Amino acid sequence: MMNLIQKFLSKDRSNKSHIRKNFEAYFWSLPEHQWILETCNKTHFEKAFAHMPSGLLEAMMTKYPVTFIPSYAMKEVHRQGGMISNTIVVFPEFQRLLLSDKKSAVAYIAHELAFVMLELEGMKGDSIMAEVQADKFVSDLGLTFELEELLLMLDETVEKRVRLTYLTINHFTSTDN
Repeated sequence: MMNLIQKFLSKDRSNKSHIRKNFEAYFWSLPEHQWILETCNKTHFEKAFAHMPSGLLEAMMTKYPVTFIPSYAMKEVHRQGGMISNTIVVFPEFQRLLLSDKKSAVAYIAHELAFVMLELEGMKGDSIMAEVQADKFVSDLGLTFELEELLLMLDETVEKRVRLTYLTINHFTSTDN
């Protein structure tokens, strides 16, 4: 399994805060993200970014720009000529989560970013294992309990149970070391 945390850990620790400040300024300056400022709890995004390795934030500014768009904007995106690459579509149930005070919103943002990054970095395999790898990234960021809360909110499926099982295994494996 690809370890996304290790891949993006920055060896140069001197400019971490500079990268974080630049990334946040860049992210909020994108016109695609203005809806977040108007309809979501901005703090969730700030907390998610604070947990991210600075190397990942730098990659999202330069190599892999990522945008979040609400699902209701999809019609307009298609009308204007297609999907923006590296786009995370936020559906209504997750828009409500991002508006709430629930800590699981931070895990949702981190998971979606990890899922996109894994895909862009060439992760091969089935979709459930991609979800599990994105979950591991979120857990490695220290958001295990927030991710558990998020998963427990989802409809009951085999995928949900598999993800919760791997999350539990990862949590107890990492705490044993």
